[in-house]
Amino acid sequence: MLTRPVEGTFNRLTVKVNAGTSPDSMDLFPIPLTFDSFSLEALQDEDIAAIVQVIVDRIKADHPDYIVTVSRAWTGTNTEPLETVYTPPTADEPTP
Repeated sequence: MLTRPVEGTFNRLTVKVNAGTSPDSMDLFPIPLTFDSFSLEALQDEDIAAIVQVIVDRIKADHPDYIVTVSRAWTGTNTEPLETVYTPPTADEPTP
């Protein structure tokens, strides 16, 4: 089941994947995905996570130095907190 906000009627979800070299430049790779009510009835949280992961993997392959974030916003005023899903390894860490 798709996790929705507790209160309100929410029939559209926008998931925005973004990337940049620093928190100040996070609009270098904006990719919005919009899911309307028909698709929301059929999707699960895992489905959206899998779709987002494909995009994150592509960004990491082309720009391994980018930080990648994901945000979810439902129609109305309900926006979930920004989530950082990938941070480049430091010089001391091995590349995943």
